[in-house]
Amino acid sequence: MDLTGEWLRGITRVGFVPGVRARARAALRDLLEELIAAARAEPFDPAAGDRIGAELVDLRMSAPPVIGITVRLLAERLPPLVEGDPVTVRARVLELLEHVTTGFVAAQRDAAVSAAEQMNRSEKIHWRRVQTDLQRRLLEDPVTGLPNQQQLRQHLAAPGAERRGLCLLSIDHFPELADSLGQDNADSLLVAIGQRLGQLAGLFLAHLGDDQFALVADDTTGPDDVIKVADQARRALHAPFPLGGHSLRVDVTAGIVEGPASGAHWLRDARLALGWARQGHHEHAVYDPCRAEADRRRHHLAAALPSALDNGEFLAYYQPLYRLTDRTVIGVEALARWQRPGGGPPLGPGDFITLAERTGLIRRLGRIMLEQACRQGAAWRRAGHDLLISVNLSPLQLSEPTLPADVADILHRAGLPAGNLQLEITESMALEQRYATLRQLTDLGVRLALDDFGTGYSSLATLSWLPVSNVKLAAEFMADAGGPAASEMLRHTIALCHSLGKTVTAEGIETAEQEDLLRALGCDHGQGYHFARPAPMLSWE
Repeated sequence: MDLTGEWLRGITRVGFVPGVRARARAALRDLLEELIAAARAEPFDPAAGDRIGAELVDLRMSAPPVIGITVRLLAERLPPLVEGDPVTVRARVLELLEHVTTGFVAAQRDAAVSAAEQMNRSEKIHWRRVQTDLQRRLLEDPVTGLPNQQQLRQHLAAPGAERRGLCLLSIDHFPELADSLGQDNADSLLVAIGQRLGQLAGLFLAHLGDDQFALVADDTTGPDDVIKVADQARRALHAPFPLGGHSLRVDVTAGIVEGPASGAHWLRDARLALGWARQGHHEHAVYDPCRAEADRRRHHLAAALPSALDNGEFLAYYQPLYRLTDRTVIGVEALARWQRPGGGPPLGPGDFITLAERTGLIRRLGRIMLEQACRQGAAWRRAGHDLLISVNLSPLQLSEPTLPADVADILHRAGLPAGNLQLEITESMALEQRYATLRQLTDLGVRLALDDFGTGYSSLATLSWLPVSNVKLAAEFMADAGGPAASEMLRHTIALCHSLGKTVTAEGIETAEQEDLLRALGCDHGQGYHFARPAPMLSWE
């Protein structure tokens, strides 16, 4: 019987109303996977159970009988799902469940305290809320008396100008200011800011609550007109504000939209531009529909990543590695491709690797690619093609303490000798901290290659202590390879790598001239579109 389903049915019987059952089931499945992972982890840390217990309360699975049915059911059914010595496994599971109970109770207590505090606050702010609601209905902000968000939307939708510009101003670090000043002084600051902005002529001014003010300019000719409005606002707010016996300075960041005066989604777009400005640490950013579409696409891909991993949508494509002296294929580099449902060309790494790194899914994706590549390498070897299989390793994978053991396990199950596997590591400031892991990998017999050499943090001196056998020159080396200075730099780099006992592979070879030059300079191996593009199979298959 499915343990997740049994768990959901059990807590439903004791009073939990699941709402959308599929979501509740998915949440419990994730918690179950975390419990299993915690029970298997080395070193073992039962504190993971505290967070899982609190998560049950956050999921509104907070009725007291829920913890009882959870502990009873998982104590019976969880141990068989965890590999290892049965006695040790059962002890770990029971200790984890003890922490689950502790976390559950603590979260219930915190929720009760929060509810009590909320009741006290409700009584204090009752009349202020009545006043706020009344003023909101009158389209005025309750603190500053300026037009509010609803009136701003009406103004943007009203006819009267062929083009308009919206400048959305956000006070930097306002939550911290409000906490340190107190609510009354924070409100006084907002009033003073509104008064200064109100002195700017010919603009519609609104306060959207807390840290955001909006300035609308009519009859604009382009985004530069609205950028000037943002500069005027910044100058108006430059002088310090006398408040509570202190002189307080404020800075603002602006999100800008300008165009034909329709204004249907301008506030949304201005907030998106404001977010770009904050991300880039700029004073302002102008809304760009192409960038917004790219952001939406990235968000969509990030949301689809977990299910894509579950459904096996990531495939390894292989690009041959050539020995330059005789153009013999000596190996392949495995490159990830995402074949999305519905057909169409697969997505390349540039579309999803950064997303996978940000979400932590790069570890799982990297393992999938390594398993696929090792199985394929073993199959080629059985067919008489003894190739070097080169696989990229992300910095997050390299930080995993279990990486050497995982690699050994994958090689064993695939039937691929360790000497046939090359792991490509990227130059980074963290390589020195991962030296022990790198040495463990080479002790297995696995080869290491330093990828994209020349674009990261490492210097040539780094090669003297890194346990790598191969240096892969970044494709940027090829861009100006025909020039005398670039050719000399290539010559010396290749010679120094050889003097340190490293083989050299050039990436990004796109022309016969580049191939000839690299061969003349003594470069060992090469890859690039000049030879072959990545493909799901090679010519002999």
